[in-house]
Amino acid sequence: MRTLRYIVLALVFLILVAVVVGFFLPSKVHLERSVEINRDKATVFNVINSLGNFNKWSPWYELDVNAEYSVSGPQSGVGSKLEWHGNESVGDGVNEIIESVENNRIKTKMFFGKSDAPAYSIISLEQNGDNTKVTWAFENDFGMNVFYRYFGLVIEDMIAPDYEKGLKKLKTYVESLPKNDFSAASIVTTPAQAVYTYESSASIGEDDTSKIIGEAYQKIISFLVANNIEMSGTPKIINLNFDEKHFEFLAAIPVANNDKEDKSRIIKAAQMYAGKAVKLIHKGSYKNFKKSYEVLNEYLAYNNLERNGNSWEDYVTDQTQVAEPDLITHIYQPIK
Repeated sequence: MRTLRYIVLALVFLILVAVVVGFFLPSKVHLERSVEINRDKATVFNVINSLGNFNKWSPWYELDVNAEYSVSGPQSGVGSKLEWHGNESVGDGVNEIIESVENNRIKTKMFFGKSDAPAYSIISLEQNGDNTKVTWAFENDFGMNVFYRYFGLVIEDMIAPDYEKGLKKLKTYVESLPKNDFSAASIVTTPAQAVYTYESSASIGEDDTSKIIGEAYQKIISFLVANNIEMSGTPKIINLNFDEKHFEFLAAIPVANNDKEDKSRIIKAAQMYAGKAVKLIHKGSYKNFKKSYEVLNEYLAYNNLERNGNSWEDYVTDQTQVAEPDLITHIYQPIK
């Protein structure tokens, strides 16, 4: 009996010691992990600022692929909310964006199970050259709860591996996204169109390319005038071969009927490609075509589209009548 009393007293003493020690343990926990992503801050922010995207990079999604998820509130920003109900590995919970600073950071409030005490997640972005440093932090305040203060001693070992996994998945997902804005690109069907063409070339950086193109058009126009043939569309440039130094092309002018032959065989009749093509709207100086072709090439690659012939440029506006920033050119790339 006396032995049992000693055991009870010892247990009480240990509990009192644990409680006293617990009050000296940190009441708050903070952990964070980082990764660098080869995209700008705006691209990364657009992904993390909507909880509708969370399962595309969540480290916990695979733990229960049959879990039920529901997204509510705004599509992005403050109020975007994700709720889930799953197995014992993912449990039940709610995650909601409560702060959103454009291209800088978001903060979310999380409730797990039936707990009334929230935890917080902060994802912050920092531009680092061509990369964005993404830091994902977890914060919780256990207050006077001694048990949770002890839990705080091991929480980093429990959560950190998941945060590292999630950041790795976020990096993979974001870097799979296009670098450029595709809003100016679309897939269209181009009609058949009769044209007269003149073949020419230019050495980019050495020759005045615009001047050479102008001279090519003038040769076609002279032929049209001499034969009383009217234009029926906007001038075009069909790209035959080009790189950073050399440019081979066909200047082309649409006509209603191209039955008339040029006896000198300098001006040739042809038909424009008819069929499916990617159309990209280029606005501004012709000197910026390189960027538009970069967007076009990425659009093709991102959508697994295969080229089907030479690209061409359709000069919708006349540079002699429109200010350079307002010039419009349609770039077409035939596809299979």
